[in-house]
Amino acid sequence: MLRGLVVRRPSAMDGDAPRGPLADRLREAEEALRSVMLPGYDVDIVSAGLVERIRVSRDGKSVMVVLGYSKSNPGCSFCRFISSVAWARIVRGTREALAARGFTRIVLVDGATGAEL
Repeated sequence: MLRGLVVRRPSAMDGDAPRGPLADRLREAEEALRSVMLPGYDVDIVSAGLVERIRVSRDGKSVMVVLGYSKSNPGCSFCRFISSVAWARIVRGTREALAARGFTRIVLVDGATGAEL
């Protein structure tokens, strides 16, 4: 799929985060993902735990994001809310937000199945 990727998990906060141009691109990707809201809720997909992993290519032009909600608490209301229509909105919004930050190749992967979205 994408080779030579730099990885960042959204839970890794900036205190001990790497520095440099690739780290900046990772932060840009995460900021873009924080602008994608969970339909019907006032929470972004990163805070909601839908973003499992972010990877950026060494040239900073390609990004891969692993999205999933299967690891969330099955009793929570937003986990049950995510239907195919809402999931499609999340995927579309994710692509748009990353493209707006200048990523030219965007790969979204379902965390549960490993399939490309």
